[in-house]
Amino acid sequence: MRIVAIGDLDFIAGFQLAGVKDVYEASDSWKARNALEMVREMRDVAIVIIQRRFAKDLRDYLNEWKSTKGIYPVILELPDHRERGEYEDPMRDVIRRAIGVDVMKR
Repeated sequence: MRIVAIGDLDFIAGFQLAGVKDVYEASDSWKARNALEMVREMRDVAIVIIQRRFAKDLRDYLNEWKSTKGIYPVILELPDHRERGEYEDPMRDVIRRAIGVDVMKR
């Protein structure tokens, strides 16, 4: 099973340093969508990591994919170093709905 990262050069460089071999550089949302379409055809991808600023622009496409994909791949939307403000974990709401308790509450 493979891990794929999609984002701008700064974003994917960190994943390359961490050993992720399948990275796709995207300078805009259009190129990120093209990369997602290629990844969608692959059968051995376990995790897709996409830069959050592209994921926001591709929300409808990602939601449609998530509704039909089954268990794999897990799609993670991560912020980059330019984003400011508090980071909201996308899994927090899923966990809260599944078990009825906010386990990450401070």
